[in-house]
Amino acid sequence: MARKQATTLTEIAEAALVHISAHGFKQSQMSDIAKQIGISAGTLYLYVENKEALLGLASTYLLDRAMLETAPLPLKAVPREKLVVLFTTTAQDRQKWPALKQAIAMKASDAESFKAVGYDLYDLISDNRRAIWFFDRLAFELPEFAAIQLNAMRGRTLKLLTELLAANGQSSIAPDALAIIARSALEILAWSAMHRHADGLGAQPTDSLSEETIRDLAVLAFNGALQAAFKEKPAT
Repeated sequence: MARKQATTLTEIAEAALVHISAHGFKQSQMSDIAKQIGISAGTLYLYVENKEALLGLASTYLLDRAMLETAPLPLKAVPREKLVVLFTTTAQDRQKWPALKQAIAMKASDAESFKAVGYDLYDLISDNRRAIWFFDRLAFELPEFAAIQLNAMRGRTLKLLTELLAANGQSSIAPDALAIIARSALEILAWSAMHRHADGLGAQPTDSLSEETIRDLAVLAFNGALQAAFKEKPAT
C-alpha cells in the first residue's frame, strides 16, 4: 500500500531507535512509538506489522538503511537470527583497529603507540555511539544479542587490549588483572566518546572544552590507565 506522506519508515525507525535505547525492547510498545511520532497505533500498524518488526526496522535503520527504501508495507518482522548475523557482520566490518593490531605485533608499550590505539578506539566509539547504545540495551535483555557483545563486540575489544598489555612480557600482573586494566581504560574512552552525550552535555563539566580537546584528554587518560600494567604489582 502507498505510504502516508506525513509518516515515513525513517521517522518510525528513528522513534523506535530512541525509545528502545532509552527504555529497552521489553518495555517498548507499539503505542509508545506511535505516541512519540504523533500518530495513532492503528496507523503505525500500516507501516510495521508488530513490535518484533520494529526491532528489525530500528536495527536495519542503523546498519543498512538502504534496505528501507524498497521495503514493502507493512514491514514484516526480521528473524532474530538474521539480525544477529547483520550485527556481527557489521561489527567485523567496522572494527578494523590498525593501530591496535600493529601495536600487538610490535609488542609495544610506549605512550605514542598506546595513544594511537586510543584515537582509533575513540573514533570508532564516537562514530557508532547510537548503534552501541541500542545494541547494549538489547544485549542486556535478549540473550541472542548478549552473545554477540561477548564474542564479537566489547569482548573482542577487551581481549585484544589485554593481549596488547601481555604481548611484550614486561608486566608482572596476572592475565585476569590485565583484563581489569584493559576494561578500565576502555571505559575512559567510552564515557568521553559516548556516555557523556547520553548523560546530557549540559550537566557535564566540559562546556568550555572543544570536542578535539576532550578527545585528546580521553586518549591521554587511556594511555595512563594502560601504563598501569607496567607499574609495581598491586598487593593481593
